[in-house]
Amino acid sequence: MTPDARHESDADVTVEMTTLQWHCIDGGVDNEVSIAAVDGRDDDVETGHAVREAGWRQAAGWTGEPGSGRWPPDDARVRVSLPGSQWRFVIHVLDRDEALGPPAHPGNATDRRFWPVLRRAIVAALEAGSA
Repeated sequence: MTPDARHESDADVTVEMTTLQWHCIDGGVDNEVSIAAVDGRDDDVETGHAVREAGWRQAAGWTGEPGSGRWPPDDARVRVSLPGSQWRFVIHVLDRDEALGPPAHPGNATDRRFWPVLRRAIVAALEAGSA
């Protein structure tokens, strides 16, 4: 769908976060894309890829070639703009992950501690139209 054809409620919304918080989103969406591909949920695969690629482009200057972008330091502030529907997809994915309980890999616990704060920022941005 072209940006002009999107419904007004699906306008781009910008959320500011740390690079580490973006990595939390990127990792959760990556997991969802893998599961959706196995389950045949092509729409979720497409949405997930769009979310991840937008973040790579906006937060790291990724150009489409693996390794071509350099991520800012974990504590650097980045701004990511996505259509509202994609932010709602992110919320759904990470809320479901959060409901599953502690991560299977202890290294993921650090990233997941950011989700409640980041979730509030995303919801506030959606309600305001942009943050």
